[in-house]
Amino acid sequence: MDMLISAVASDLVSRFISYLVHKSEKQHTTTEQDLERLKSVLLRIYTIVEEAEARQIRNRGMILQLKGLMEGMFLGYYVLDSFQFQCVEEEGVDEDHQVSCKRLRFSTCTRSTSLLSLGTENTPVLKNVIESLETKICDVRELVVLLASCPRLPQQPYCTYLFMEKSLFGRHVEKEQVIDFILHDDQNLAVLPIIGPHRIGKRTLVHHACQDERVRGRFLNIVFFHGDDLGNISLMPSTKYLCIVEFSWDVDAEAWKIFRSSMKKAAISGSKVIIIGRTDEIAKWGTTPAIRLNRLSPEMYWYYFKALSFGSMNPDDHPKLASLGMQLATELQGSFLGANILGHILRGNPSAEIWSGFLMSLRMSRKRLSIFEEHPPEKNHPSHTAEVAFMNYRGCMLYDLREAGHFQSDIPRLTPAGVELEGKIPCDLGFDVLVWRSQIPPFCNYIATFLQPKPRRIVRRNKNPLAVSITYQS
Repeated sequence: MDMLISAVASDLVSRFISYLVHKSEKQHTTTEQDLERLKSVLLRIYTIVEEAEARQIRNRGMILQLKGLMEGMFLGYYVLDSFQFQCVEEEGVDEDHQVSCKRLRFSTCTRSTSLLSLGTENTPVLKNVIESLETKICDVRELVVLLASCPRLPQQPYCTYLFMEKSLFGRHVEKEQVIDFILHDDQNLAVLPIIGPHRIGKRTLVHHACQDERVRGRFLNIVFFHGDDLGNISLMPSTKYLCIVEFSWDVDAEAWKIFRSSMKKAAISGSKVIIIGRTDEIAKWGTTPAIRLNRLSPEMYWYYFKALSFGSMNPDDHPKLASLGMQLATELQGSFLGANILGHILRGNPSAEIWSGFLMSLRMSRKRLSIFEEHPPEKNHPSHTAEVAFMNYRGCMLYDLREAGHFQSDIPRLTPAGVELEGKIPCDLGFDVLVWRSQIPPFCNYIATFLQPKPRRIVRRNKNPLAVSITYQS
């Protein structure tokens, strides 16, 4: 018995010593070794995520596991890029940019409570992220096994940015929630509110859910209404409806009551209503808890913006552009529209001069991309271009960004690439440009007005050689 106890104790001591040695080796690894280890872990996670995205997953638990794994992957790539690119300095390409662009450094995005405080010597953060990702891989072993039983989806485009331009990014769980609501059997009229800021993707989410084959097989009558039209709607009796109602700002409670009463009279059992809005007022009209859409996390948004702005280029081969790209992603503040408009332009102009020009334009703009924010301004007047311009491209100011429907007839054919080919543009000549066309439902077009301002001329006063005035050439 004593020999058995001695053997067990010896084995435990040996394992404990091995654990301490292994832990000590991990703690004393260099940053370069940790980065290589992080790349290896991310490759394993990316393999699992890529296989999962090619499958039709209907199990809610598997979807939540996949979401957690993807969040870890986005965080890992964010940390990796931060360590690789944050020390890259950008110098101005021409004399006009040398002062303002001489030292552009990456400034890490932070949440309300600081997620990361990265620095070149902050290796504990890197080690903690690696250990967290390794734990996530161990936790999804069941997910990997169950993926084999999920049917495959149609083949997706090979290039990542082509896939992202034609897919709903970062909303897998919310999409399945909408589909589950639509397919659930209800005897009474069921109402689902979807709440979120302006241009956060509420309509896109609903359109994607309605295109699912399971939804198409259940509902033959899928109709879209605007909140202002609820008082003038006539419904066919004894019909099963899936109605989507969108409210902009003003919510007419009386019109909603009339519409809901009409739906109860005309629609048969199993009909559904999805209401889309920006305010919490519509939440009380739902028969089920509201789905709230928030902006992507900084890590997820950088992954999205990087794919759109670099396209088929490898960011590792362009560290200066990658450093500028991370700063641009910070300035865009999670805007889907901003990422697509700017990413499309940057992908066609892989130049540090152009990228740094966009960065300074966004930082110096008085409105700070308010055109992309939750409360967009009213239509702007050309006389106030200097105050309302939200972007500068090839010497032109961009203002009055607006949305046009897919079937609208007066959509301009000129694109930002076409502006570059036009050559010299006359001053004070405003013209409309199609800055971006969405490749996913509801296939909106976004148009902006370009304006070439008059060049400024510095005039010195005779009496005081130090006093100058700025005038515009006529």
